[in-house]
Amino acid sequence: MVVAIFLGAVLGNFLFEQYKLEDKSVVREVNSIYFVMEGSYGTLEQAKEATKDIEVKLITKEDANYVVYLAITKSNDNLEKLEKIYEDLKLNTTIKKMSIDNEEFLATLEQMDLLIDKTTSQDEILAVNEVVLANYQEFVLE
Repeated sequence: MVVAIFLGAVLGNFLFEQYKLEDKSVVREVNSIYFVMEGSYGTLEQAKEATKDIEVKLITKEDANYVVYLAITKSNDNLEKLEKIYEDLKLNTTIKKMSIDNEEFLATLEQMDLLIDKTTSQDEILAVNEVVLANYQEFVLE
């Protein structure tokens, strides 16, 4: 009887741990966000100097470097639109995929992605993107 209880507890714990691992991966995939990154710099001054001609950007410190983000989106279609804009502006960009757990920012990002999806004007897309970057700074970084 004791052996049966022990085996039941061990197997139950094993199954519960597997369920927790699957649950985390699903949540992470749902909250995946694309960051359009201009570059990474050793100092804040270097980042500002290298991007002085770029109006819409966010400079944030990550580890020992200063990273310059140009855009944030959840949508693959919007990512293509944003990449095309920066390509037309002759900017080299890198896409970085990350997970964010801030529900307030994610809700705002979904609304902003809908706006970007509905417009084709570069100026309007950049204006919406500026709001997204400001919200990321306010809701996630601060």
